[in-house]
Amino acid sequence: MKTLKTILIVTLTTLILSACDMGSMMIHEEESHYDYGKTVETIKANAKATGWLVPKVYNFQASMLKHNQPDPGKISVLKLCKPEIAAQMLASDNNKYVSVMMPCSVSVYEKSDGKTYVASMNMGLMSKVMGSEVGPILKRVSEEDAEILSFLKEK
Repeated sequence: MKTLKTILIVTLTTLILSACDMGSMMIHEEESHYDYGKTVETIKANAKATGWLVPKVYNFQASMLKHNQPDPGKISVLKLCKPEIAAQMLASDNNKYVSVMMPCSVSVYEKSDGKTYVASMNMGLMSKVMGSEVGPILKRVSEEDAEILSFLKEK
Protein backbone atom coordinates (compact mmCIF):
# COMPACT_ATOMS: atom_id res chain seq x y z
CA MET A 1 0.00 0.00 0.00
CA LYS A 2 2.85 2.39 0.89
CA THR A 3 4.56 1.67 -2.45
CA LEU A 4 1.35 2.31 -4.36
CA LYS A 5 0.91 5.63 -2.55
CA THR A 6 4.47 6.64 -3.37
CA ILE A 7 4.04 5.73 -7.04
CA LEU A 8 0.79 7.70 -7.18
CA ILE A 9 2.38 10.78 -5.59
CA VAL A 10 5.39 10.63 -7.91
CA THR A 11 3.16 10.18 -10.96
CA LEU A 12 0.87 13.07 -10.02
CA THR A 13 3.83 15.34 -9.24
CA THR A 14 5.41 14.50 -12.60
CA LEU A 15 2.17 15.23 -14.44
CA ILE A 16 1.70 18.55 -12.66
CA LEU A 17 5.27 19.66 -13.34
CA SER A 18 4.99 18.57 -16.97
CA ALA A 19 1.86 20.67 -17.36
CA CYS A 20 3.66 23.75 -16.07
CA ASP A 21 5.64 25.80 -18.54
CA MET A 22 8.76 26.23 -16.40
CA GLY A 23 10.46 28.35 -19.05
CA SER A 24 7.83 31.06 -18.87
CA MET A 25 8.10 31.02 -15.09
CA MET A 26 11.87 31.37 -15.05
CA ILE A 27 12.18 34.07 -17.69
CA HIS A 28 10.15 37.27 -17.99
CA GLU A 29 9.48 38.69 -21.44
CA GLU A 30 7.89 42.10 -21.88
CA GLU A 31 7.29 44.30 -24.87
CA SER A 32 9.12 47.62 -24.76
CA HIS A 33 7.35 50.85 -25.64
CA TYR A 34 10.63 52.06 -27.13
CA ASP A 35 12.53 51.02 -30.21
CA TYR A 36 15.50 48.68 -29.93
CA GLY A 37 18.20 51.36 -29.54
CA LYS A 38 16.31 53.42 -26.99
CA THR A 39 15.46 50.27 -25.01
CA VAL A 40 19.15 49.30 -24.77
CA GLU A 41 20.15 52.84 -23.78
CA THR A 42 17.34 53.09 -21.20
CA ILE A 43 18.43 49.86 -19.53
CA LYS A 44 22.04 51.09 -19.42
CA ALA A 45 21.00 54.46 -17.93
CA ASN A 46 18.66 52.89 -15.37
CA ALA A 47 21.33 50.37 -14.36
CA LYS A 48 23.86 53.15 -13.83
CA ALA A 49 21.32 55.20 -11.86
CA THR A 50 20.79 52.29 -9.45
CA GLY A 51 24.50 51.61 -8.97
CA TRP A 52 24.84 48.74 -11.43
CA LEU A 53 27.57 48.44 -14.04
CA VAL A 54 27.07 47.26 -17.61
CA PRO A 55 30.52 45.78 -18.29
CA LYS A 56 29.54 44.08 -21.54
CA VAL A 57 26.89 44.20 -24.25
CA TYR A 58 26.90 41.22 -26.58
CA ASN A 59 25.60 42.01 -30.06
CA PHE A 60 24.34 38.61 -31.21
CA GLN A 61 23.37 39.91 -34.63
CA ALA A 62 26.91 41.13 -35.37
CA SER A 63 28.44 37.95 -33.97
CA MET A 64 26.21 35.63 -36.01
CA LEU A 65 26.86 37.55 -39.22
CA LYS A 66 30.61 37.60 -38.52
CA HIS A 67 30.53 33.81 -38.35
CA ASN A 68 28.51 33.48 -41.57
CA GLN A 69 25.33 32.43 -39.79
CA PRO A 70 21.78 33.52 -40.63
CA ASP A 71 20.83 37.01 -39.47
CA PRO A 72 18.74 36.65 -36.27
CA GLY A 73 17.76 40.34 -36.39
CA LYS A 74 18.55 42.86 -33.70
CA ILE A 75 19.40 41.08 -30.46
CA SER A 76 21.76 42.08 -27.69
CA VAL A 77 22.43 40.74 -24.22
CA LEU A 78 23.43 43.26 -21.59
CA LYS A 79 25.49 41.96 -18.70
CA LEU A 80 24.69 43.79 -15.46
CA CYS A 81 26.81 43.68 -12.31
CA LYS A 82 26.69 45.36 -8.93
CA PRO A 83 30.06 44.66 -7.29
CA GLU A 84 28.77 44.83 -3.70
CA ILE A 85 26.09 42.23 -4.46
CA ALA A 86 28.60 40.06 -6.31
CA ALA A 87 30.94 40.24 -3.31
CA GLN A 88 28.16 39.10 -0.97
CA MET A 89 27.20 36.29 -3.31
CA LEU A 90 30.73 34.97 -3.71
CA ALA A 91 31.98 35.48 -0.13
CA SER A 92 31.22 31.90 0.90
CA ASP A 93 32.68 28.84 -0.81
CA ASN A 94 29.22 27.30 -0.49
CA ASN A 95 27.81 29.93 -2.86
CA LYS A 96 30.47 30.08 -5.58
CA TYR A 97 28.42 27.80 -7.84
CA VAL A 98 25.98 30.69 -8.28
CA SER A 99 28.66 32.46 -10.32
CA VAL A 100 27.25 30.61 -13.34
CA MET A 101 24.38 33.13 -13.24
CA MET A 102 26.66 36.14 -12.92
CA PRO A 103 26.65 38.79 -14.10
CA CYS A 104 22.91 39.18 -14.53
CA SER A 105 21.72 39.18 -18.13
CA VAL A 106 19.01 41.20 -19.81
CA SER A 107 18.21 40.54 -23.44
CA VAL A 108 16.79 43.09 -25.86
CA TYR A 109 15.57 41.95 -29.26
CA GLU A 110 13.22 42.64 -32.12
CA LYS A 111 10.78 39.99 -33.25
CA SER A 112 9.36 39.58 -36.73
CA ASP A 113 6.39 41.74 -35.68
CA GLY A 114 8.83 44.69 -35.63
CA LYS A 115 8.37 45.24 -31.90
CA THR A 116 11.15 45.33 -29.29
CA TYR A 117 11.12 42.95 -26.35
CA VAL A 118 13.09 42.57 -23.13
CA ALA A 119 13.75 39.25 -21.41
CA SER A 120 15.26 38.70 -17.98
CA MET A 121 15.55 35.95 -15.40
CA ASN A 122 12.83 35.76 -12.76
CA MET A 123 15.16 36.44 -9.83
CA GLY A 124 12.19 36.64 -7.46
CA LEU A 125 11.39 32.99 -8.17
CA MET A 126 15.08 32.10 -8.10
CA SER A 127 15.36 33.69 -4.64
CA LYS A 128 12.71 31.31 -3.36
CA VAL A 129 14.29 28.28 -4.99
CA MET A 130 17.85 28.98 -3.84
CA GLY A 131 17.26 29.59 -0.13
CA SER A 132 20.14 29.75 2.40
CA GLU A 133 22.40 32.81 2.04
CA VAL A 134 21.72 33.15 -1.68
CA GLY A 135 17.94 33.59 -1.50
CA PRO A 136 17.91 36.99 0.26
CA ILE A 137 20.64 38.28 -2.05
CA LEU A 138 18.66 37.24 -5.13
CA LYS A 139 15.56 38.87 -3.63
CA ARG A 140 17.50 42.14 -3.54
CA VAL A 141 18.64 41.56 -7.14
CA SER A 142 15.00 40.97 -8.09
CA GLU A 143 13.94 44.27 -6.52
CA GLU A 144 16.70 46.21 -8.25
CA ASP A 145 16.01 44.47 -11.59
CA ALA A 146 12.41 45.61 -11.28
CA GLU A 147 13.62 49.17 -10.77
CA ILE A 148 15.97 49.01 -13.77
CA LEU A 149 13.21 47.61 -15.99
CA SER A 150 10.37 49.71 -14.53
CA PHE A 151 10.08 51.69 -17.79
CA LEU A 152 8.53 48.59 -19.35
CA LYS A 153 5.48 49.02 -17.11
CA GLU A 154 4.93 52.65 -18.10
CA LYS A 155 2.34 53.46 -20.71
